[in-house]
Amino acid sequence: MAMRVIVAALIAALTMGFAFQGMAAEDNWIPLRDGLKARFLTAFENTDADTPRTLVANFVLSDTSVVADHARIIEVADQLFGRVVLVPADSKGFKRAVVNLLISETKTGTTTKQTFEDFTYARGSNSVWLRQAGPQAWKTAQDAQWDPPQSETVVLSIGTVYVDFAGEIFAPPGSKKALGVELRSSTPVANIPGKYGEIKELWGRLDHAKLTEQGFDFVHLENYSEPLLGKFQVRQRVYLDIRRPEGGDWPTLPDTAPLDGAKDPLVAGIGSSLEDDATRFASAAVGSIVAVSNRSDAAKGVTTGVGISSRGMPGERKGPSAFDYLKPAQ
Repeated sequence: MAMRVIVAALIAALTMGFAFQGMAAEDNWIPLRDGLKARFLTAFENTDADTPRTLVANFVLSDTSVVADHARIIEVADQLFGRVVLVPADSKGFKRAVVNLLISETKTGTTTKQTFEDFTYARGSNSVWLRQAGPQAWKTAQDAQWDPPQSETVVLSIGTVYVDFAGEIFAPPGSKKALGVELRSSTPVANIPGKYGEIKELWGRLDHAKLTEQGFDFVHLENYSEPLLGKFQVRQRVYLDIRRPEGGDWPTLPDTAPLDGAKDPLVAGIGSSLEDDATRFASAAVGSIVAVSNRSDAAKGVTTGVGISSRGMPGERKGPSAFDYLKPAQ
């Protein structure tokens, strides 16, 4: 155990140097729900021969006393898994992932002993990840019988789309209030013009004046092709970020997707600005520990999207009805 602690400490120093180079110390914290924050420490691959290929990611919380609150700390682990660990673990072919939350750290001479609370997640054959039961009774397994969000059918002039979620999400840097919309259709994600056309028409149906009145200055729309099978699932998507300048109007969308070299207020396809810098750098650091696996299911110009993640606002992501934000069809 002591050897593993020493190695982990060394990896932490190397990884943090990569992840947070050029970032101020106060920017290293990932915002979570209820004012709590987390900071990424290190990530490594567990190479034990008798265990499935496992990605391990270590974090420290801004308030370590939260670890003693069992119900809350499970929810915190789920947030960090969904926002930071899920995509690197899935895209690089891992079968298991562990989120470790630092409980205490003591030093004896040159040896540093770190004690963590660990939470294990396993990938199923249907691409859904589930949190596993732990040795303690309170570390219950995530229920595999998961009810997907109730979809709402929106008939567009170019076809039918199904909205799985519409509601407030965490605002990205530079924005005050953000609306997220998750939709899906039978149009393949490889058909980026078709996906963008659906996003564009749905954007035209949104009540822009109402969004402004309610204080929204950022809208994130993502368009999937496959239905959501579980809370933690990586799917392919085409997305669009729309930013409203302070005191200004919402921009008019171009006829075709602004994929290449897109700048604010419109960003689409590659390199979303949705996540905060600390989350994005932590995800990159977690993903940098191993070479990318030879998976062939990625389409050019399509980004990997988390189906239902912890980036939403506090509470269940049921949200209001999508029709609360839509104008009636003309």
